[in-house]
Amino acid sequence: MAWTPPPRPAWVERLIAHGDSAGGAGALVSLDRDDLLRTAVDVTGLDDFGDDPWREPFEILLAALESESNLHLVGRLLARSELVRTLRNRLRLVELWKREPALLDAGVADPVFIVGSPRSGTSILHELMARDPATRSPAMWEMQHPVEAHRGEEWSEISDRVVRLAHDLQPEYETMHANSGHLPNECIFITMHAFLSDHWGGQHVVPSYDAHLARADHRFAYRLHRRFLQTLQARGGPRRWLLKAPSHLFQLRALFAVYPDARILRTHRDPTRTLPSALNLMGTLKWMRCAEVDMGPAAKRLPAGFAATFQREIDDRASGALPDERFVDVLYADLVDDPMGCVGDIYRKLGWDLPQPAADAIAAYARAKPRGARGVHRYSLESVGLDPARERERFAAYRARFGVPIEAD
Repeated sequence: MAWTPPPRPAWVERLIAHGDSAGGAGALVSLDRDDLLRTAVDVTGLDDFGDDPWREPFEILLAALESESNLHLVGRLLARSELVRTLRNRLRLVELWKREPALLDAGVADPVFIVGSPRSGTSILHELMARDPATRSPAMWEMQHPVEAHRGEEWSEISDRVVRLAHDLQPEYETMHANSGHLPNECIFITMHAFLSDHWGGQHVVPSYDAHLARADHRFAYRLHRRFLQTLQARGGPRRWLLKAPSHLFQLRALFAVYPDARILRTHRDPTRTLPSALNLMGTLKWMRCAEVDMGPAAKRLPAGFAATFQREIDDRASGALPDERFVDVLYADLVDDPMGCVGDIYRKLGWDLPQPAADAIAAYARAKPRGARGVHRYSLESVGLDPARERERFAAYRARFGVPIEAD
């Protein structure tokens, strides 16, 4: 059995038809490199995009979008909007850093990164811990509008309208992930400015770009990430950074190369539950933009890829290639069964104080966001063409190493 895309809302199908009736969405929405660069220059009046090696992944991404993604009209509109905004931000950030170089002298001390496979509780843990006023997490709107955020301008409502469009494009998506311009979100929305980010592959069918992402040196993307945080923290507020992205799992060596004092909150959940949920989520995201989505290749590739990644992490932590003492392992089962107990244990292991007002704020957020509040996300290994017995065996060593319980369907 293969993954089946959900039906599109009628208004989306009608809008897609406008592109089809014009002879193809490409006739209406350009993703040409020179046109995108020129547009970003025109809207900012700036022309210095910075000298880090961003252009190679940018051009690989554009080629993949044109030759592999089969973007419909809505998809091309969204891709162009994101590409232009990202290029615009690069121009404005480079200008800001040249004008105020002291921004980049400030330290980013002991950042904490929440890392785990997709659908393993990283988002809810991030949102809970972000309720502590002593902790700083980048909100979605700050990552979409960093220079405005640095200036103290409030763009959260615009950002909120932008990201909530996903719920209109595919209502089922809201049962999988809550989008908001106000909430903290993943570091992929920072590293997308290096054009080396899982955001681009997660939203589009771009296998050649995904292959480049897997073999690329991500250290320059993490250096940009650090500059991003320095820019945001310059306007004041807490400087105890709490960050999150499942994709950090694949780049832990690069992360520690740039952030040697980082701490990792590593979430663990039964892969026989995370895999089908992640595949369903990925398919739905791509379906919002691409005319056709076949998740069969991903269903064949992802289990082996995650098993290899988990084993590499285990080996690296055992050998010292990664600093095992800087990891705090968090079981998803503990997080959902007793959120406050789990968070309290994390604070103790990090050596952080948890004042009562912060504990009350975290507890209130946990009560206000029970599982399934936005509907039930239904998924199974069989629904994405995977064999449960085979996948349980594949991940047996991983579950044993971290004490991950098997979850019932």
